[in-house]
Amino acid sequence: MKHTTRKFIILSLLLLMALSACRVEKVVSPTDVPKTQEPTIPSAETLVPSETPTAFISPTSAPSATLAPPAFWKGTLPLDLQERICLPDGAVWASDENTATYSIAASVPEKMNTHLASTQWTYALVAPFFTVRDDISLSDLQFFLMGKESESPDLSDRKVLLDEGDYESLIALLGLSNPSDKVLKKVARDAIFADPWGDDWAIVPFDALQPGWKVLAIDGISPLDHDFDSDKYVLTLHVAIESKTENNEQSASMDFSGILPAPNRDETKLTSLIMTGVTAMARDTAYVMETQGVLFPGTEIRDILRAADLTHISNEVSFYEGCAFPNPDYKGFIFCSNPEYIKLLDDLGADIIELTGNHNNDVLALYKVDSVPFTLELYEQYGMRWYAGGVNVEDAKAPLLIEHNGNKLAFIGCNSYGPEMAWATESGSGAAPCEDFSWLKAEVARLRAEGYLPIVTFQFQEDYFREASSLQLRDFRDVATAGPVIVNGSQSHVAKAMEFYEGVFIDYGLGNLFFDQPEFYITYDSFIQEHHFYQGRHISTKLYTITIEETGKPRPMTDEERSEFLAIIFSVSEPLRRTQ
Repeated sequence: MKHTTRKFIILSLLLLMALSACRVEKVVSPTDVPKTQEPTIPSAETLVPSETPTAFISPTSAPSATLAPPAFWKGTLPLDLQERICLPDGAVWASDENTATYSIAASVPEKMNTHLASTQWTYALVAPFFTVRDDISLSDLQFFLMGKESESPDLSDRKVLLDEGDYESLIALLGLSNPSDKVLKKVARDAIFADPWGDDWAIVPFDALQPGWKVLAIDGISPLDHDFDSDKYVLTLHVAIESKTENNEQSASMDFSGILPAPNRDETKLTSLIMTGVTAMARDTAYVMETQGVLFPGTEIRDILRAADLTHISNEVSFYEGCAFPNPDYKGFIFCSNPEYIKLLDDLGADIIELTGNHNNDVLALYKVDSVPFTLELYEQYGMRWYAGGVNVEDAKAPLLIEHNGNKLAFIGCNSYGPEMAWATESGSGAAPCEDFSWLKAEVARLRAEGYLPIVTFQFQEDYFREASSLQLRDFRDVATAGPVIVNGSQSHVAKAMEFYEGVFIDYGLGNLFFDQPEFYITYDSFIQEHHFYQGRHISTKLYTITIEETGKPRPMTDEERSEFLAIIFSVSEPLRRTQ
């Protein structure tokens, strides 16, 4: 056969990879790396003549070497974190650290800025909510976890529960050379939170926190702190990607930003809410404000209230420009507040005002003037929002909706105590009446279905006992079944029992914030709550304990006062678990 051309065409085969992101890659060893194939020259008989001659390619030309796929080695990491790692297209897991191109492993804060990418995994040491203790030193914790004697007698016969997927990482993080298997127990995550009345502690990822458990500080640092410094906190696991070879050509063209998961504690997804009990700026409290200065009552607690993202005040008394100068010896129960007193609420960073109080229409009884509209205008002027009261009953029953850092909160409340003159009507100002609670439960259920976390507060029947009354148990628990995350008794001048009823935090009475009752010393010890919400969940409740001195000025309790007070409240709360 006669040939019309002696030129040969050499065809190159290109391998295309179209792998989806985050695909679980097989682990490869050095022998799995593909070798460069030698070019195959076709025989003359298989060639088809070309109409247009092509450029001659020298048979000595060889294709360039193929780079091996990037191989990642992972060190000791929490299982949750491992499952969220997203390898780039074409990347594989290495079976051996020495053959890896990159490592994903624990690091130290000082080196985090030098790595290709990094993240943090924050843990929390937790105890059952009804635990008096607030913190522990790192040395005591380490001794305890290694089964050694410590100076803390309350640690004896206690266990610390860990999820099995976190165990190895936490042992390394805490520097435990010989952990005690009698103290440290591996359990399923759900089993950790099974008994909020038990004795055992636990260490859990920050984003797994539940409100039935109290976060304990370690060496004075808690991941719930507003000024939290993760680099100084022992339970922060720093994880980074590091190149295992020098002058790695792949690193220059590879995007490492999406490989590691976001930190499991993200400030932009966290919301803190302060909630307080009775405020009535009248009588002797008002007299102290007139003589010592309007801001005087908040002197000792100002920083606590201002630190939160949102601050709630239940202000029972309306403002009126014609209020008489306060008489500290006044024994009556009809009150009025000077408009200047709102500066105290403003100085404390108040964002949310509750209007369930039974004194909101006292000005109408004293001076025949409806001062609620003026009061609402004053709140609006200072940038405060309100709920559970208004210029008519429809306004008063409307929930207050607030979205912060992705957390959708709904505040709603009512007054069941009365008196009747305190209730709003179709055409008159006042508090929302509870009626038979049916409208309230329907609203709570509706709000929950729309993705809100409802917070319910009551102006309930008053008493001067720390125990919850049978009437309170009936009504508070009934509303709790509708789906709120928090139910508070804002009426009580006495700090009362608490419980978690079907997962809902119920406080039957926080006690006084700003109000004087010198004849009842039981009213001088109270709570300020701080609730934390994360990624649309209620994750924690922190209790601040205060006592009132100089008639109108609450201050934080001393450590001894706090321990004694918490022990009293928790002891009257314990029987409630047997009535659920």
